[in-house]
Amino acid sequence: MSNGGVKRGPAVPPPVRIRRDVSNLTANDPIIVYYGRAVGYMSTKWGNSFQDPRSWRYQAAIHNYPTSVKTVDRKNGGDPNASDADLPFLGDRGKYWRKCEHGSWFFLAWHRMYVHFFEKIIINILPDLVVAPEIAPPDWALPYWNYSSSATAALLPEAFRSPTLPAGFLDNPPGLEPRRNYLWVAERNGLAGPNQDQPFLTTPTSVAGPNDTNLDCLKAQRFNAFEGPHIHHHDQGSAGLLENTPHNNVHVKLGGTNGFMTSPITAALDPMFWLHHCNIDRLWEVWVQRQKQLKRLDRNPKVAGGDPSGWLDVPFDFHDATGAPVQMKPRDVLNTRVPPLSYEYEDTIDPFKGAP
Repeated sequence: MSNGGVKRGPAVPPPVRIRRDVSNLTANDPIIVYYGRAVGYMSTKWGNSFQDPRSWRYQAAIHNYPTSVKTVDRKNGGDPNASDADLPFLGDRGKYWRKCEHGSWFFLAWHRMYVHFFEKIIINILPDLVVAPEIAPPDWALPYWNYSSSATAALLPEAFRSPTLPAGFLDNPPGLEPRRNYLWVAERNGLAGPNQDQPFLTTPTSVAGPNDTNLDCLKAQRFNAFEGPHIHHHDQGSAGLLENTPHNNVHVKLGGTNGFMTSPITAALDPMFWLHHCNIDRLWEVWVQRQKQLKRLDRNPKVAGGDPSGWLDVPFDFHDATGAPVQMKPRDVLNTRVPPLSYEYEDTIDPFKGAP
């Protein structure tokens, strides 16, 4: 713990799962293979519709969605799949959609819940994704994308670059297009060419001074500076240090002018969104460990003695792995190693090695 964090081996025993660095995984690692199949399943099994809260489109709409119900307005407003067949919308869309917290001190807690429920949906459908003679990975967890670690790590991971599965890979399960790679989307920065293995992010190892993925946010001494202002806020506002860099930079640079990741309305339609937010979630844990090591008492809003600020017990609405309505509060997600979360990160080492 001398560097303010740890590097994890395999979780022994489960149920504490380890979210791993995608840069350390090959394209045919079961973590990657089953993620691709899950994306295909969520966009095929439940249709390209909003009728099941576990569908790919519905999960993206939780983050953000155009406010108009008119098809033409929704298409122009950012939903590339909008059609008259979507209507009538589910009556509960006001309760579950367009709920992402940005420019807010709920930024990290809300996104931790959002990614958690998305991950649990995938875990629940793993048995349906098996192709013989495989067995479903028993400790599957979403990987994270540590783009700050090196210029190579900042490239789009190999498994996300091609529209078809590589030669030698098994076909997808029945019901999915056999050779389609569901981790690939065309809607990424066309000029920088992330789908063509071209650099599109600057990193601490590639340039001196300010860069897209620097981690100076970890040096913040106070929670509000690190995460965001003391406000309940959906739309972009005065963001905290982490949300500005690297969070916003990675979104915009991967999405480019018209790509999915640039707009909050379409961001979660890119499978890389979820790996990006796993990394943002990991950096929250790195910051907390740094604060402990540096003996700073301002970490997360205090649990002891109650919470006069109201941060701990603000409820947020989601659906669980079965599609049933559920609520979760920031209080529930402070410790990732215990239920309901039950995960940890492969690497939470402080990149500044304990230096203030």
